[in-house]
Formats: sequence, structure tokens, C-alpha cells
Amino acid sequence: MKRKHVLAAVFSMGIKGEKANPKTLAAKLGLGVEEARSEVEGLSRLGLLRASDGDAVLTPKGRRSIRVVFIGGGFEVIHYGHVYTIDKARSLGDVLVVSVARDSTIRKRKKREPLVSEQDRVKLLSGLRKVDAAILGVEGDIYVTLQKVAPDVVALGYDQYHMEEEVKKKAAERGLKVRVVRLDSPYPNIKTSKLLNDF
Repeated sequence: MKRKHVLAAVFSMGIKGEKANPKTLAAKLGLGVEEARSEVEGLSRLGLLRASDGDAVLTPKGRRSIRVVFIGGGFEVIHYGHVYTIDKARSLGDVLVVSVARDSTIRKRKKREPLVSEQDRVKLLSGLRKVDAAILGVEGDIYVTLQKVAPDVVALGYDQYHMEEEVKKKAAERGLKVRVVRLDSPYPNIKTSKLLNDF
């Protein structure tokens, strides 16, 4: 088992509020419980993990050993554009955290009811192989969620309204040093709003 896979699993489970013990890690990584226990013990000896109430958590050294990528969006209708963005974002690091917009945010920005509830959107994204952790964003200030995740890379979709320099500045105000990447898209005409209009 590659060291980064275990560290990434511990990180993503922690972000979702899940316990990372040998049993839960075994289930997540497709290992036997004893094999997972051995992995945790080995990484603990290297100073990359430590035990907290019987659960594994990353040490600062362990956190520095993985690159965390963060993206956010509404994800009401998953389409080719989303899949491409998720694949590209995941290729930038070892862990991909997706922040899902709250229903209230959809109502505010789109001036309509969400097509799919926030909980269902989180479940859907959690089922995608390239997504390590799908979490609900915070209503109002997106940078609260960014601070919680503390990523190394923020990947912006080609048409997201956030500007790279603004994201860097707001992250720096919270003590975060992030690389901000604007992703391209080979499917610029595939958007949720356009799909709805065409439907």
C-alpha cells in the first residue's frame, strides 16, 4: 500500500468527520483490518500519523506529505464538464475535496429552487471515484470552508466567477498559502443552466 494512499484516506475521513481507525480504514482502502493496523503503526513510527482516542490523525509532517486540492460548485446536474473538471482537479494532487453549495446558496445565486437537495448532491459526488471527500459548504462565506480544508491547491472551473488573485488574497488573510489554478474545459457549452433551458 502506498504511503500517500493511507495518508490521503486519513485526511479525507477527518474532513468528513469520520473516524480513521483500522476497521474504517480497512473498509475505505480495501484492506484487511490487520493490514490497515500495520499500515497505521508503520506511518506512526515515521511520525506521519498519531493516535487520538484510538483513531489515526495526520501529524503536521503527515499533512505536508500529501497535496490537497479543493474545488467547489453547485453540482446540481452532473455532466461531462463536471467530470472533466473533477478529473483535472484530482490530477493536481493526492486528495480532492469537493465543497458542495448549500441549497440556500443555489436559491440566492440562481433565483430558483435547487434541482437536487444539498444532501443528495453530496452523496452523488461522494460516489465518484476521483472525489476523496465531498462536504457541504458554509452558507455565506466560502472562505470558512476553505480554512477548514486548508488545501494546497484551489482549482477554479473555467466559468466560475471567483478571480484567482481574490482567492489567494482571502486565503492569505486566513493564514493559508494556496496555489490557485483556473481549469480549462473542452465542453464550454455544457452548463447546467444551458441543459435546463434546452430541456
